[in-house]
Amino acid sequence: MLRTLRTVAVVLLLSLASACRSTSNGSFLLFGGSGMPQEDLVERVRGAQDEVSEGREDFGAAFNLYQRLSAPQAVELDELSDDFADSIESCAARASDVAERIESVRGEADALFKGWNEQLARFSGETLRKKSEAMMLDTQARAQRVLAALERVEARAQPMLLKLQDYALFFHHNLNARAIATLQDTYKDFDSEFKALEGEFGKAQAEITAFLDQFVEQRAAAAAPAK
Repeated sequence: MLRTLRTVAVVLLLSLASACRSTSNGSFLLFGGSGMPQEDLVERVRGAQDEVSEGREDFGAAFNLYQRLSAPQAVELDELSDDFADSIESCAARASDVAERIESVRGEADALFKGWNEQLARFSGETLRKKSEAMMLDTQARAQRVLAALERVEARAQPMLLKLQDYALFFHHNLNARAIATLQDTYKDFDSEFKALEGEFGKAQAEITAFLDQFVEQRAAAAAPAK
């Protein structure tokens, strides 16, 4: 019986060693497959990816309607104004969703890295502890870049939303070509602010894509058969 247990233990150890060797930079220890703690963080980031993509579309649609309303030869102003107001409501809802996603990603990241740090103290050897710590720091840095990018989107989206709402109020009470013409001195700054928001949306999408792609690559490496 004792000999059988020893044999099973040796087989398990050899299997683990083979799995570790089959990955690059020890990624098996980081993303070993479904059910790993990191998967929850990845799912939160994937949810943020959807919100950012949809938010970019919503704000883009609202800005397009603003441009059509403020055009010198704008027609069907009443219909455009109604569409503009509806579009702003979508932007407001999306901005709120992005803020919630930021908190969701931050909360999951804090929980993950707190647990990971606690587990580092449980290693008996320095070699594996240092490998795990390096992986943790890398994952932490990439998660922080995602959060920072999302926060920049939020910081740009809120003032843009307020100005869109101001324009909606103006159009509601002054929906005629002469009144709209008085806004020409405000267009340049508003255009620049929208371009800045659009840029932050693009950067956030790039950071999220990089984070998720890294996860997919490392998960694929972990699942690859031993050579």
